[in-house]
Amino acid sequence: MTAMAAGIAVATGCSVTWTPSDDGGGLPGNRTDPTNGGASYVGSAACAACHADVAARHALHGHARILTRIDGVPPVFPETASRAGVPAPPDGYDWTDIAYVIGGYTKKANFIDQFGFVIPSGSTDAPVQWNLAFPPTGSAAGFANVESGTSEPGEYAHDCFRCHATGAAASAEDAPPHQDNRPGILGTWAEAGVQCESCHGPGSRHFTADGRDVQVHPSAIFVSSQPSATCGPCHSRTNEAARLEGDEGFVASYQQYSELLASGGHASFGCATCHDPHVSVAYDRGNAIRNACTDCHTDQNMGKHAGKVFTRGDYTEVLTCESCHMPFAGKSASSATAEVVGELGRMGDTRTHIFRIDSSSVTYTDMFTEDLAEVRTDAAGRAAVTLDFVCLRCHNGIGAFDIESRFLTDIAANMHFISEP
Repeated sequence: MTAMAAGIAVATGCSVTWTPSDDGGGLPGNRTDPTNGGASYVGSAACAACHADVAARHALHGHARILTRIDGVPPVFPETASRAGVPAPPDGYDWTDIAYVIGGYTKKANFIDQFGFVIPSGSTDAPVQWNLAFPPTGSAAGFANVESGTSEPGEYAHDCFRCHATGAAASAEDAPPHQDNRPGILGTWAEAGVQCESCHGPGSRHFTADGRDVQVHPSAIFVSSQPSATCGPCHSRTNEAARLEGDEGFVASYQQYSELLASGGHASFGCATCHDPHVSVAYDRGNAIRNACTDCHTDQNMGKHAGKVFTRGDYTEVLTCESCHMPFAGKSASSATAEVVGELGRMGDTRTHIFRIDSSSVTYTDMFTEDLAEVRTDAAGRAAVTLDFVCLRCHNGIGAFDIESRFLTDIAANMHFISEP
């Protein structure tokens, strides 16, 4: 009996028959049809009955928590998610006015009212986006203005909730269905949050039951042969996946796939090359990363940063390759002030997947187009991060010793050739 079948027997006491997959092995054989033959959605609880270990890991992931239905009380998140939580709705609302919370788990939370509209800044006398505390930038938790700053209630359109829900379907003009009959939600979904069937397709054909006898069909569940194709539609902001949008001098949020495509030598990687897609990087990083940088770059040194610990106030960071090659160049909710990174330092709240460093440029304006709306790329489609994100977020005289800009480019260009003491 396979491990999966054994899981069913333990969970249900059923007699289980395992039908071999199309590839003749124990793994799912469907690599081409995300609909699983036109199957219907069964919900993550059904998946968890057999895959309890995977379900437990996924329950800690931001995917599972990106959209939460509210029943008059604050959303409840796992205790191990130390920063997660939304203590109150915006000023002028109580929890009975809120139908759903978008996020609230890693960076920020937005709120959907009982009519299905996203509550905008300007509709009350107070900001309406809840930003979680983010220790690396020294940002405290609190309400802030939403990006648009509009005073009109925002419809919750399919272009938004397709990445927040499982089985998302857009409203049709001639017969517009609305989730929960809320007019502001322009479509429906099978389950809130990015759950199992978001990536593996609907699961009704994956097993059949006749009384207490269960037959499992591994070829009737989708496992992508190109994980980036599964991740890419939600982790890029435009139809041109290689185009990177800017946000006032930061990389706009939710563009990890686009960043990867612009990263040069790593552009051919799949997301699952480095990430276990079921495990949270924010709250279970030790199990979330499948391959560290040094697993491939065995001949690279840390350029005098090996073993160092960066400390600023209560925040500490053990320096790794990611500290420089995946700096906080992205912004989802907040960014560091000059009191934290100095006048020239730059730091958002999201690590970039660009990886490449422009050792000849100190200022972020070289990284973005003149209007700061897009990340610049070279003739090969590659982007690079400037040194204000890489070096000056630490070396600014506040967190670590100051390095004058006029020396910075020479130091950065030779960093991996500097011998350890």
